[in-house]
Amino acid sequence: MKKSKRNHVKKISVHKKSLFFVIIMLVAAPLLINSGLAATDVLYNKLGITFTAKGLSNESWLDFWKYYLSTAIAFFGVYLVWDTANKDRKSRDNNDNSIQYLNRVSQEEKTLVEVVQCFNTGIIYKALNQLGETTVQECKAVLQETRDKLDEAHIKFEMLTDIVDDRERCGGCDYNPCADRKTKERVSGIFYEMEKRYIHLLNMGDNYLNKVAAEKRNLEIMENQTRIRENLKNQISYMQLRGSSYEELVQKQEELANVEQQIEELNKAKMSREEMEKLVVSAEQEIDSLAKERAEFIGYCKSYINLRKAHARDLKDNGVIAYLKVEEK
Repeated sequence: MKKSKRNHVKKISVHKKSLFFVIIMLVAAPLLINSGLAATDVLYNKLGITFTAKGLSNESWLDFWKYYLSTAIAFFGVYLVWDTANKDRKSRDNNDNSIQYLNRVSQEEKTLVEVVQCFNTGIIYKALNQLGETTVQECKAVLQETRDKLDEAHIKFEMLTDIVDDRERCGGCDYNPCADRKTKERVSGIFYEMEKRYIHLLNMGDNYLNKVAAEKRNLEIMENQTRIRENLKNQISYMQLRGSSYEELVQKQEELANVEQQIEELNKAKMSREEMEKLVVSAEQEIDSLAKERAEFIGYCKSYINLRKAHARDLKDNGVIAYLKVEEK
């Protein structure tokens, strides 16, 4: 994880202390030199030991001050120019880093919006409740398209490595767990849970549509078998009036019995209206629950993006990201 704002402030403090020490030394140096020269005079007078030129005149001392001050002023001038240029360079670097970071955040925000849009429960609700206006195959095609979009959303979300990154990366950080880590975990956790429930919902929709298609086929077969049954009954009545042979009547009656048995089996296999409605109600309840989870997911996505945008401002203002430590309960 990047250096904290606290370390950055510490570095600035050390830099300021160092500069203050240099200024004190520049001011104190002439006094120390003057005291040192005076001490050499005392040593010369008492002990006859010479460490420097004796009797340094005022004119010589003023010349020293003149050159010393001009050198000190030149030093401060060079330092101020260097410090201003360094601050401008750091400001440009911080601004560039902030812009690059913010561009990545914009891409993440765009991807998260696309991911959220893939969890469109309204499409499933429409597919289950508008069979009167569209065919079963058209509804199944809608569900399959939704499933394909969900697969794309999964890939896009997995590519957001800042959200689904390895938890071990934060292991040695002083700010673990931080607000970023907690928010990432919540976004990731809700996404995978919501994906699992959405797939379950799609399977429920497919199951319902398969049963509707089977019911439709059964009804068509029953209608056909009913017509066959009525036709056989008419044939038997006609044969009885015409005086057909016993063998012919038995054959037709056996055919009629087989058809009636098929119709009876189809009736048993037919789902009641209550059973069909129960499937729809179960799917609608899952849709309502998933819609609430989707709203929660959107809220955490917004929190994540806001954190990232705040980090971009940190980079621009201070050059480092300020992380907020969160105490685990």
